[in-house]
Amino acid sequence: MMLKTYLSLLAIIGSLSWNTSYAALTPQLGLWESTSEIPAEQKAMFQKMPPEAFKQMQQSGMKVNLSAGTISNTFCINQEQLSNWHQMGQKSAQQCDKPQISDSGNVVKMNMVCHQPHPSKMQSIITFNAARDAYQFEHLIQSEQHSMTLRGRAKRLGDCK
Repeated sequence: MMLKTYLSLLAIIGSLSWNTSYAALTPQLGLWESTSEIPAEQKAMFQKMPPEAFKQMQQSGMKVNLSAGTISNTFCINQEQLSNWHQMGQKSAQQCDKPQISDSGNVVKMNMVCHQPHPSKMQSIITFNAARDAYQFEHLIQSEQHSMTLRGRAKRLGDCK
């Protein structure tokens, strides 16, 4: 259950995009790759996963490197995603409140609360480079039974295909 939640959060985080009406600081449009550190408590779960589960993750675009302790995925930020950014990759059934976003300089801070399928909160700090073609992130995710911090980085690879 915890691994499923972790993977869902990675998918959401990987698809984060920003709308200029909420934050002046936005990433460039294009194809991006996000690489997250796998928290220590999650590494054991990944090591116990059957090969079929890894294959399914790869088919969905995720790459797990247990020796490096990272998980990566690629995603496209296009104009449509910028206009629907407030969904943050969430389906309406997940019932998340509209994120509270602020920015200053090259840093964006976000707080989001979700009610379904499990109540959770996410606090994020995203620090862009000057060109906005790369950023570092830290997400603190808290639920009733678990808390974890995800750290990583993302970079623009080129145009969307």
